[in-house]
Parts: sequence; structure tokens; C-alpha cells
Amino acid sequence: KDCLGTAGIALFCLVLHGQWYDAQWPGAMLHLASLVAYMAAGVQAGPMVSCGLYAGGRNQMTRIQLMLRIIAQATGAVLAFAIFGLYYSFRFPGRGPFSHFFGIESLTAAGLVFGASVVAIRHREAKVREAMAEKAQ
Repeated sequence: KDCLGTAGIALFCLVLHGQWYDAQWPGAMLHLASLVAYMAAGVQAGPMVSCGLYAGGRNQMTRIQLMLRIIAQATGAVLAFAIFGLYYSFRFPGRGPFSHFFGIESLTAAGLVFGASVVAIRHREAKVREAMAEKAQ
């Protein structure tokens, strides 16, 4: 699920980048879309989401599970980038497809997604603790 989610989001953002190849927002959108996928469907489609959940949650997952998720996400991203890179090399020979995809905007979005993931899992766990406290009374 993580691999396919990551591949789908990365491919979508790369297609947007192919249409607006001078824009830098598709790189930032990659991270923000992974947060939306987690909030909407529970799919951990980005390493910043998984690392944020690991850092912010208690007993959420072990380090081995975290590494397995990151490996699955990296596999999905590599597949999407390879497919897009191959397509792009035929469409625009001699131009690099990722020249504007990675930048400060993408790094900023990744940091925001990490922080939002930490806050989301802490909020969710607080609600569970409150519900358990109410049941205990």
C-alpha cells in the first residue's frame, strides 16, 4: 500500500512538473500530498510522514517497521522517477527532468509535513487516552 501510494503521488507530481517544468511547487506538493494521503486514507506515502509518526507516537511502530516502510516508499518513488525520467528523456532530449523539482520549497514542505505528522499522531493518541480515561471512570 505504501509503495503504490508513494508511486502514485510521485508520478502525479512529476506529471505536473512535466507540464510546468520551470515551477518548483510540484516538488513541495509531493510532500504535502503524502500528508493528505495519510490524513484521508491512512496511507503512509512519504518518509517524512512515517518518520513523523515514529517520532511523535508511542508504540506506533518499531524501528524495523519504520525502515521497511521507508524502503517500500523509496521503491515506489524510484519507480515513479524512473518511469518519468524515461518518458521525459524522449519528450525533451538534452534537458534534465528534475532540475527544478528539488529545492528549498520541497525541503520546507518536507519539514512542515514532518511536524504535522508529529502533531497529528500526538493529537490522535491524546484522544485515545481521554477516551480510555472516561471508560475507566
